[in-house]
This record gives sequence, structure tokens and C-alpha cells, in this order.
Amino acid sequence: MPPLDEDKRKWVVREIESWRRAKMLPEQYCDFLLNLYLDDLTVRPKSAVGEKLRQIGHAPGKKWLYVIGIFSLICLVVLHFSAFPLALQIAVAVIGTGGLVGLGSRYRERLPARGLALLSTGMLLLPAAGTAILYVQGWTDGPGLFVLLLASALIWIVCGIAERFAVLHWLGWMGVTALYAAVLSRQVPDPSWLEVQVFWVPAALLFAWLSWFAHVKFKATGAVLFATALILWFMPEVYSALFGVDREWIQIELLFKIALVGTLMFRLRRQWMEWVA
Repeated sequence: MPPLDEDKRKWVVREIESWRRAKMLPEQYCDFLLNLYLDDLTVRPKSAVGEKLRQIGHAPGKKWLYVIGIFSLICLVVLHFSAFPLALQIAVAVIGTGGLVGLGSRYRERLPARGLALLSTGMLLLPAAGTAILYVQGWTDGPGLFVLLLASALIWIVCGIAERFAVLHWLGWMGVTALYAAVLSRQVPDPSWLEVQVFWVPAALLFAWLSWFAHVKFKATGAVLFATALILWFMPEVYSALFGVDREWIQIELLFKIALVGTLMFRLRRQWMEWVA
């Protein structure tokens, strides 16, 4: 067949397979139609899962040995992690995180899905391993969790900017926001309504300004900062609901703030859409 006819044939076969999966036609009708386009039904296209299983089945023995060895090593590290000395625990956490982030950066351009998966795993390993270290060492009652959250959030922000990973960058700022709320709850246990607004609203305005300032050179950063500003704008009400500060006015405050920010976003839509697009 000419190349164009071959492409059309593959497209028709994929459509028939999609009809089969969606139960749009009975199995025998799908097989009949496939017989018109395929000489052998055993070579029909597989689903994404089936294709991956086929690739795994045809992988060479070296890859199987490599995967089994890595999985066994991970199991041994997890099982004996508490028996390691502190320096080795920290080394395992740092090397594991660094290795995953390095591999994710390597595959970021060529295989985006694999790169993002490795980066995400590395970023999740950091707080998970840190929490395990704090638990094993008995440091969970002190400032250890706050320091870990701050370190994780800062690393997420830096890696998110460096790797152009907007979600990771935003999660870093959400970590800083959660840490800020926790510190406020400890330092100011009984704040007034005005104090809660002062704690959060200036930060929201600052991030909105930073979003405008950063969008010229870093579009993704501008969008992340704008999204963070919107979260901070409503944080006084979230904070009040969590810590019981004038709860009877929360609904009115939310409606007022939604109306205000909605009006401003509508009137300034050309400006803010430009720097977050």
C-alpha cells in the first residue's frame, strides 16, 4: 500500500478498537471489520496498557535484572532505615532526592512525562525521608517539622523555577503559606479580625505586584505568583475558619472579597490575562 493508504488503514483500525472498548459494537462485528483491514487479528493495536505490557515482555534480561536489583535495594533501605546512623540516613535522603531530580532534569526535554514523574517522585521523597528521620531521631516534638517544611518548600520553589515546573513552584509557595499559618497560630493565639486581615492581605497584594513584575521575563513564574496571590487574598477567611476568629462574619467577608476581586479582574482582564497567559 502507498504510505497514505497505510496511515488511513491504521487510523480505521484504531477507531474500530475504540468502538470495541466503548461497547459501541459487539465483539464479532468488530472482528469482522478488523478482518477487512488486517491479515492477522493477533497483530491488531493494543491499548496503552497492553502496549506497555508488550514492551515489558520484550525487554532484555539486563533491564529485568536492573529493575529487580533497584527494587530490592529500595526494600532493603526502607526496612533497615531506622537502623542506619543519622549521617547515613541524611545521605540516603539527599542522594535519593538528588538522583531522582537529576534523572528528571535529564529526561525533561526528551521524555517530558518520564521527567515530570521522576521530578515529582524526588520532590515527594524529600519530605517523606525527612519526616522519617525526624521520627526515628525523636525530633517530632520540636521545631524539626517546621524546618523540614520550610526547607522542602524552598527547594520546591527553586526546582520549580529551574525546571519550569509551574505546579511544583506553586506547591512550594503553598508550603510556605501553610508554615506561615502555623507560626501565626503559635505566636498570636487569639488575634482580632483586623490582625488576621493585616497578616494576609498585604502578602496577597505583594504577590500580585510580584506577578506583574516577573511576567515580563518569566511567564510561568508570573502565573504562579498570581495564583498564589489569589489564595492569599482569601486566606484570612480560611485562617479564621480554622482557628475560630469571628466565624459569624466569614460568609459576608467571602462574598465581599469575591465581588471585589471579581470586579477588579473583569475591569483589568486585559492586563492580568497578559501576564498569566
